[in-house]
Amino acid sequence: MTPRRPLRRALTVLAVAALVLAGCASATRIESGTNDGEGVVGIALPTTDDLAVERLGAALRDELRGRGYRVDLQYAADDERTQVSQVQNMLTKGEDAVVLVPLSIDALQAAREAADAAGTALITAGRSREGGGVVAVSDPAADGRAQAAALQDALARDRASTTGDDPATVAIVAGVADDPDVAAAHAAAVEALAPAVAAGTLRVVAGADLETAAVADIPGEVEAGAEERVRALTGATDGGSPVAVLALGDAGTRGVVTALTTPDPDATPSPSPSASPDPGVVPAPPLVVVGSGGDAVTVRALRDGILVATVFVDTRAGAGPIADAVVAAADGEEPTPSTAPPATVVERAAVQSVFLDSGWLRAEDLSG
Repeated sequence: MTPRRPLRRALTVLAVAALVLAGCASATRIESGTNDGEGVVGIALPTTDDLAVERLGAALRDELRGRGYRVDLQYAADDERTQVSQVQNMLTKGEDAVVLVPLSIDALQAAREAADAAGTALITAGRSREGGGVVAVSDPAADGRAQAAALQDALARDRASTTGDDPATVAIVAGVADDPDVAAAHAAAVEALAPAVAAGTLRVVAGADLETAAVADIPGEVEAGAEERVRALTGATDGGSPVAVLALGDAGTRGVVTALTTPDPDATPSPSPSASPDPGVVPAPPLVVVGSGGDAVTVRALRDGILVATVFVDTRAGAGPIADAVVAAADGEEPTPSTAPPATVVERAAVQSVFLDSGWLRAEDLSG
């Protein structure tokens, strides 16, 4: 393989749009590959606690190793300062390029400034949409539209049992309000639901605007915030409980699933023995829930009927385009723009083909 020119020179900062996903994990560093002349590429990812991020990191590591690069793969502890420090250390060590999935706009800006000062290419994933060559790995707006469409399809199928002649009441749960990806997904979902709202067949009872849909101030609190929000919504006694929930984002979906499948730790224990149910009261039908992502918690909930659908993007598809961007930077060129892979609406019957047959999950991941 012919050695490429070193990357440590002033280069255009490239933008690579990808899923920006967050969770909680300890900072982790993985060095792999051999250096046969292509150079060293640092990969700075936010967490190991989100399967979509982990799958992207592993696929990108393998892709770059296959192209002759040595890889310094690091995961932050869902902490902005940790991530910025990891990028700065990569630059200090003289790594030839850095691929970054930033936790926040501030982390992105700090990393850009450090990379510019070092004269090193920074290939960012997700948080930047301005200028430069763009290789898209996901489209938050497309995800939001797909989720809204899947929810309406499910409500139409189950209308007789969920709402009768009344409008379907829907709650929208989102992540952090100042996250541009969250904003894009929420705006697209609301727009897709608007015709049904105007027709009177659907009513958004919570989360119609981004500020009220958001459940946390920082990414690491989204899962717990979504759990708390849904417990509050489903426990409402004023008749305002929704019949459906649209959970935007993977972490929010996991929180919703937890709220629907585990006891409330803050609830007051019921007296024993409990009163017999009133035979004249018809129990409320289960919530119609559409989420996103393909981690084990979400897919188990889909298999078990807790979710009616999840919108899934295989992040491994981003490895090739990101690696192409690294090679383009090595050659002093802009990457060729590409569109994001389509979001796939996955229902219960497709769990095997989409998640297991593809190797995204193993059968043992869904046990328990």
